[in-house]
Amino acid sequence: MKKLNLTELDNVTKILLILLIGVILYFIMFMVLSPFLIREPTSMAEVMNQMMGANDSSIIINLLSLIIAIIIALIVSFYLFRQNGKEQEYKILRKVLSDDEKKILDEIKKAGEITQDSLRFRLDWSKAKISTILTNLDKRNLIQRKRIGKTYNVYLQK
Repeated sequence: MKKLNLTELDNVTKILLILLIGVILYFIMFMVLSPFLIREPTSMAEVMNQMMGANDSSIIINLLSLIIAIIIALIVSFYLFRQNGKEQEYKILRKVLSDDEKKILDEIKKAGEITQDSLRFRLDWSKAKISTILTNLDKRNLIQRKRIGKTYNVYLQK
């Protein structure tokens, strides 16, 4: 079963989820705070005020519930809308690369560190093509290559 990653949802779904969480939290906080802040009325005037919702305790409960719900909804929104800096850079970077460069960078990213020969076998390209593309990516400081015997270890630039 695939794990649900909330940060990959589209923005409309994230906003609706935050609103839903805020509303639910408001009602929960209202129910939790009510027994502590509403006192039993002692006179008929207090009963009438409480029935009309004009007493100070109901206003305090509403405000506290609303403030707590907003704070927690903001925390959830920061979590949902945060972007991993490296991921954001990688997405922007992919827009300016050729299809072959994208394929090579994707393979390097998947492996973490890979030899140039392994890239050649995975992509089924010639040595010259792999070498040329990797040289161009190295000149742009997108990858790093470290000589290991007759081949190179290739990894993304940190």
